[in-house]
Amino acid sequence: MNIDQFINGYDSIDNTIDSTKPKKVKPIPKIINGRYKIKRVLGVGGMGMVYQVDDLLLHSLGIDACEFAIKVLNSEASTYHDAELILVNEYLQANQLHHPNIVPISHLSLCNESQRGFLVMPMVKGELLSLLLESPFESIPDNERLKYAYVLINCLVHCHKRGVIHGDIKPSNVLISNNNEVYLFDFSISRNVNPEYNKFAIDFKNVHAWSGDYAAPEVLQGNAPTIKSDLYSLAILLYKLLLKTHPYQQKKDISTHRTKEEQQLHLLLLQAMGAVPSERQMNMKALLSIIKSINTQQSKTNNISALKRVTSIFTKR
Repeated sequence: MNIDQFINGYDSIDNTIDSTKPKKVKPIPKIINGRYKIKRVLGVGGMGMVYQVDDLLLHSLGIDACEFAIKVLNSEASTYHDAELILVNEYLQANQLHHPNIVPISHLSLCNESQRGFLVMPMVKGELLSLLLESPFESIPDNERLKYAYVLINCLVHCHKRGVIHGDIKPSNVLISNNNEVYLFDFSISRNVNPEYNKFAIDFKNVHAWSGDYAAPEVLQGNAPTIKSDLYSLAILLYKLLLKTHPYQQKKDISTHRTKEEQQLHLLLLQAMGAVPSERQMNMKALLSIIKSINTQQSKTNNISALKRVTSIFTKR
């Protein structure tokens, strides 16, 4: 199967393959198509694996910017005959988007040796938000948490305006670069509100790639993601990021220690976490306003603390 068959002739070749039998998967070579040299594994997800590669063609031309990221399906996901269509879907959905904080996909290609599809993306060095949130050695400053939240809200607003449902919003799909920029990525199980753009979308009843901590109840039951399920996942992510606890794992008395703005944020995010999709809502304007208020309040507190430290120095003298 080649890329042309993926995109143009999938319906015609579907009947020639026994979908009940997993196919044999050939390994990805160290140098793909004589051009991309694998350097190391960047990450492994529920269905995909991402490598850091050098573009040997660009390198031979003396171009310094020759590092890229390549995504392939992992061995388990690759065993089914139509698995590579996941990459086709991701390529098509991601290319509906044009946002500085959403990782773009340069192109979709096929490895000649293994006959496995792969995606080429820019190389963004950094850490996953999931690792930063859970690390006992890292502490994300409060002002940075607010910045990350602001960017992620705008990313999802952009997706939905373009008709793209991300489908898997969670901290492990958010990258914080070395220069502290925020990037949303991984549209492998995304879909579009327009059915015409879902030709290569996967059968969600056969996929179990979601995180139970962030996925909406209906998605965990095998239903396709929707804008409402995206809002549910974003609300939980923002709750974890800004209020520093998971909404369903927190201590009962924690609310007594929150500021007025934090309590408002708590109530606003809960509105997007309803068990019934039709009852969920997220007032983006109000959400951004509260984030701005919290940021202003934190700035005042930090300024007062700094002033007290300076005053104490002179008092001691």
